[in-house]
Amino acid sequence: MVEPISQIVKKIPFWGNLSLEEKALVSQRAMIKHFNKDQIVSSNSSACLGIILILSGGIRVSLISDEGREVTLYRAHANEFCVSTASCVIHQLTFETIVTAEEDTSVLVIPSSVCAKLMDSNIHVRSFVFERETERYSQTIWAIQQMLFKRFDQRLANYLINSYESSDKPEVKKTQEEIARDVNSAREVVARMLKEFAAKGLVEIKRGAIVLRNIEGLKRLL
Repeated sequence: MVEPISQIVKKIPFWGNLSLEEKALVSQRAMIKHFNKDQIVSSNSSACLGIILILSGGIRVSLISDEGREVTLYRAHANEFCVSTASCVIHQLTFETIVTAEEDTSVLVIPSSVCAKLMDSNIHVRSFVFERETERYSQTIWAIQQMLFKRFDQRLANYLINSYESSDKPEVKKTQEEIARDVNSAREVVARMLKEFAAKGLVEIKRGAIVLRNIEGLKRLL
């Protein structure tokens, strides 16, 4: 059963620092939105959404080049906030991103107009937004460091190990195209490296999935 908005808004970290008028504004204007897997949640070419709290599912924030190549910057999951969807009211955000639902996803939206009003009047809201964006900036720098300074076999091994540790299952149910997008590479490069891993007995390649056969061996690559 989905909680009423009046209860969900109380999970917002700065809720206790809002005035009665501000709480009423958020309660009245906040809304729940649902997105299907791979649906665009927010982009620089769409209307500015606002701050979102992920209720279920997860999102991916990425850059897309003029040639259509996508680079994943970071992800956010249930019970996490994303302020990149409120870029129109955060003037420090000067690069264009696209936010996509990685699975069927529901979010609580605090509309951009409400965000702008709260950031102008409440130092706690402004501090919260900048703290969250600083955290995401650190994740973005980490992603860039991985691309610049890590060998690709290490990046791919690290990705497979992280998938295993987060799900506790030795099977990564993703296509090679999806994995390539996740590790910021081309599908052909991922396919070639997975074949090398398979030849060494580290993984087994299945249709739409990769089975980890030697997790310790993958860890030694790191």
